[in-house]
Amino acid sequence: MSFTRLLPENDDDDNNNNQTDLSSGTGVIVKDVVPRSMNDINDCSCICSCCPTVSDWCIKDALGLSCGVMTWILFVYAEFVFVFVILTTKSFSSLFYFINFLIFHCLQFLAISSHLRTMFSNPGAVPLKNATPENLLKYEHGATVYRCAMCQSIKPPRAHHCSICKRCIKRMDHHCVFVNNCVGQNNQKYFILFTLYTSILSVYGLVIIGIHLTRCISSNWADCPVWSPPLSIILAISLGLEGLAFSTFTGIMFFSQLYSIYSDTNQIESFKRVSNLRREEKSLIESLKIVFGSKIGLTWLNPFSVPIDVITQNDERITFDV
Repeated sequence: MSFTRLLPENDDDDNNNNQTDLSSGTGVIVKDVVPRSMNDINDCSCICSCCPTVSDWCIKDALGLSCGVMTWILFVYAEFVFVFVILTTKSFSSLFYFINFLIFHCLQFLAISSHLRTMFSNPGAVPLKNATPENLLKYEHGATVYRCAMCQSIKPPRAHHCSICKRCIKRMDHHCVFVNNCVGQNNQKYFILFTLYTSILSVYGLVIIGIHLTRCISSNWADCPVWSPPLSIILAISLGLEGLAFSTFTGIMFFSQLYSIYSDTNQIESFKRVSNLRREEKSLIESLKIVFGSKIGLTWLNPFSVPIDVITQNDERITFDV
């Protein structure tokens, strides 16, 4: 007679705590594996009651919150130096000032919006403690199902448990402290847009800083009377270093994300060298549609558009080969 097997989550398998449970006559075999980092399985790290939606989400992690706030402070600092120091060069025309003022703030708005969307979006958390006999009956006989011993959840394929979020995240790529959140199924688009807009903003800022310093030095600082050296030099160089660091980091992350999408392998799977030979081969465009939405257009670049369905409590029936 066929039956459904409930196997342990396989993110970490150092500590085994095997159990057998034939509860409610479902014929389910339960075996648990406790991950290395043992956290309170009854404590959810997000600041919300049940985390059913994409918008009601914030992780209670001191390091992540500090890094997120620091990112906002750096954006504010860049705003101050760019507007009140870099663009105040006397040789810059009013049209040049207006155009670059507009470009800078448009890019900054898109970058900050993408950061906030990444930070406060449910990345794809699997509902807690849904490995119940009632839910197991939804699976076809003979299917193999994995249960996370930490959050007592049925794990869909490619879901991983995050010890910081204390949840299993669908299609989890990694946990990023700078957005204080996991990058997963529901917010990967926003994270990619954050890295894209931040890298563009940083490179653009470096170009304008270079023009500013060139004109100030060639005029012996006559074009920069408001912020005379050494203060203007310190501010410009510090902003340049910030732009260089941001452009390098976000640029690497942006292309890393594109490669992960193209290869259909996230960072966790790359680290563990998980083979994806059984996965369906897709073109880059088809893979991008999974993250950004099925319709190619400006919505791909819009941090306010939702490309995929919001996770619901009923989005847990996953069928896959044994």
